[in-house]
Amino acid sequence: MTRMITGLTLLAAVLLTTLPAYALNVGDPAPDFTLQDTDGNWHTLSDYEGKVVFLFFMGAT
Repeated sequence: MTRMITGLTLLAAVLLTTLPAYALNVGDPAPDFTLQDTDGNWHTLSDYEGKVVFLFFMGAT
């Protein structure tokens, strides 16, 4: 479970730096993306359709 959270955290960080900037409105579907986690596994947002996806953003100081 910890590895999954770590992978999703990495996924979110890369997503924020690689997607083009455009506005989404409340209720719009999230853009689909595919990223690799720290274990080398690939995850696509559409693979989690219908499930709750929790993104954890962590900043370094």
